[in-house]
Amino acid sequence: MKAKDNFDKAIKHIKRKGIEDLINWLETKTDFFIAPASTNFHGNYEGGLLEHSINVLRFALHNFNLIVKEKPDLEYLRESVIICALFHDVCKTNFYKKEQKWTKVAGQWKSYEGWIVNDDFPLGHGEKSVFLISKYIELTNAEAMAIRWHMGTTEPSVTVPNNPQYYSYNQAIDHPLVRLISSADELAMTIEEARDLKNM
Repeated sequence: MKAKDNFDKAIKHIKRKGIEDLINWLETKTDFFIAPASTNFHGNYEGGLLEHSINVLRFALHNFNLIVKEKPDLEYLRESVIICALFHDVCKTNFYKKEQKWTKVAGQWKSYEGWIVNDDFPLGHGEKSVFLISKYIELTNAEAMAIRWHMGTTEPSVTVPNNPQYYSYNQAIDHPLVRLISSADELAMTIEEARDLKNM
């Protein structure tokens, strides 16, 4: 439960009105603390979503602490960094479910328990997180942008010129909070384990 302990410690640094209600919702109405972070890629195991959120927080705060040494006027963003890092992927709560799958091993069919997407509120990715979080706490414009665009250029739509999202992302990424969260998300994904559920 190290990830949960780290989560609880980080929450103490958030003074935003409504944060208790957000945490209560996560604890009682969602699977945030036990959900995977994906079906086949990073953190595709129980608790993967929480671990991913903590990893994003670690990278974001590390980079933020380096930046404020050079630009102390950005210290006001510290709470925003914590909020965006911890909650950028709440869109993945109640999103995956376990299902029996089949694979062939040495010519024989073998069953295994894997994950599938079961999205009963298909609003999108980052925008869904912004919507869900905003039910409980008021986000600043910068926080909403950082959460919406946290996938950076790993989101295909932002790399296609003349696409409205291309223009929006390329303006949003100029904000230091947006850049911090998207880079931390990408760094976290590269260190997280993806388990081969077929061979477990």
